[in-house]
Amino acid sequence: MKLFVNNRVMRVFLAALLLYFSGIEILFAKDSVIMVYCDKKIGEVNNRVFGNNQLAYDPATYENFNGEYYGYSDYGAGIWDPKRKRSVKEVVNLAKEAGMSVMRFPGGCGAHHYDWRSAIGKDRAHFLYGIDEFLRTCEEINAEAIITVSYFTGNEQDAADLTEYLLSPCDGANPNGGIDWAKKRAENGHPLPYSNVKYFEIGNEVYHGDHRKIKEVSPDEYGNRYLKYYESMKTVEPGIEIGVVLCPIYWKNWNKRVLNIIKDKVDFGIIHTYPSPEEGDLESMKPKQIFEISLGVPIFKDEAEFQNILKLLKERSGKDVSLVVTEYNGGFTQEKPVPYRHCLGTALINAELLRIFMKPEHKILLATYWQFCNSYWGMVKSKEDYVTHDYRYPVHYIKRPNYYAFELYNKHFGSELIGADVECDSYRVKGYAIPYLSVNASTNADKNKVYLIVINKNLGNSVTATIDLKDFYPSAKGSAFVLNGPDIDSTNETNADNVTLRSKEFKIKDNPFEFTFEPHSLTAIEITRYRDE
Repeated sequence: MKLFVNNRVMRVFLAALLLYFSGIEILFAKDSVIMVYCDKKIGEVNNRVFGNNQLAYDPATYENFNGEYYGYSDYGAGIWDPKRKRSVKEVVNLAKEAGMSVMRFPGGCGAHHYDWRSAIGKDRAHFLYGIDEFLRTCEEINAEAIITVSYFTGNEQDAADLTEYLLSPCDGANPNGGIDWAKKRAENGHPLPYSNVKYFEIGNEVYHGDHRKIKEVSPDEYGNRYLKYYESMKTVEPGIEIGVVLCPIYWKNWNKRVLNIIKDKVDFGIIHTYPSPEEGDLESMKPKQIFEISLGVPIFKDEAEFQNILKLLKERSGKDVSLVVTEYNGGFTQEKPVPYRHCLGTALINAELLRIFMKPEHKILLATYWQFCNSYWGMVKSKEDYVTHDYRYPVHYIKRPNYYAFELYNKHFGSELIGADVECDSYRVKGYAIPYLSVNASTNADKNKVYLIVINKNLGNSVTATIDLKDFYPSAKGSAFVLNGPDIDSTNETNADNVTLRSKEFKIKDNPFEFTFEPHSLTAIEITRYRDE
């Protein structure tokens, strides 16, 4: 008797066998179907999740310890030309193309010992990309600012002075006493208060110390000092919003202890996320295994964590408090076999995070990717040395895969989120079922276009899905924009076109219709409503 085996079943069986031996279990489901409920609005698209970090801090924190190097504090890691006192137009244009909506300053743990007074005024030898220059760049990009107030340098009086410098009118009132900081701001070239500054965070990842002499900070110490900053800054400008540093790993019960102290003196909670396998030697693991796990982390870890923190915030403060994610990226710090932080797989992780950040139930006020230009993590990298380059001539930039995820959302997504469900095969990681396809759906204000952004987490095979647009009759053609490369660990470090965007048109004969998503890909789809002329 002959045994006939369906080709699809055989492919799935072989894939399951391979994944079993790599520690990942495949689950069996129905054929892939994407249901889009075009008339079911679930919220506005929150463009503030497309924020980014700019670097401008003390070079002694991370830069060359053997000599003076001011690539961050003078050049903003390549976004500022200090000799001509202007932003680098190529970087500003890249930021606009990526839809950068928020900029964080001066940058992560580099804020630990940042003295903002050293970065203002006309007679600076260094710190030439200071707070006024940064806010000028924000204005050019049309981005809001979030300022990280140093926890380890200065005190609550210094934070209040900074608030006055940025936001008080230059009318002689001098609400904080002492130096008239609004007058100083006017003398430095900006008479009016800055209109793009509203958000402040008190410190960055304070719990782990200052990377110098202080090894850690207790939650009680932080909570009590936070209150002093909160009160002094709000006295100067009650309309600002101030965030508290929370710890996503619940280190020493940090969150509960801090929130028990500050109670309702909080406008948003600050969290960071860097999805990765968390266990194992990345250099010995196969890239597919690394990214099968990492692409599941935002689903089985981050989403639950967001809800737990939101619940705790409400319990302790007595009010609804939003979350702000001031750092997010893939959590990869190795260089071999390739720097995974710059590969296609990490771009897919960040696209998945963006989808999750937009979900209204997570109450993400804003989010800033770590980080934009050059340095260790930059999503764009200059071919020239940005410190020695003569900025009278153009700068040439490499777009790393992470950049394209933002560009796709900026150029090929709508303004209103709509409902979408997915049925497809899944794989299991650490006991959790991870669907191969994830979908974010939107429409425009006129309701005449539907936009889908789809991640295919199947790293070995394409997935053909039936797309069913409810309450929407599509025109005969659609447009697709696909971010992909040769493999999940592909980078643009030696070949700038290795991972890139490709566009194509496809025919739509009827609704529902089929579309095939390439393996390890991020795809944006635009479909216009049919009009009977």
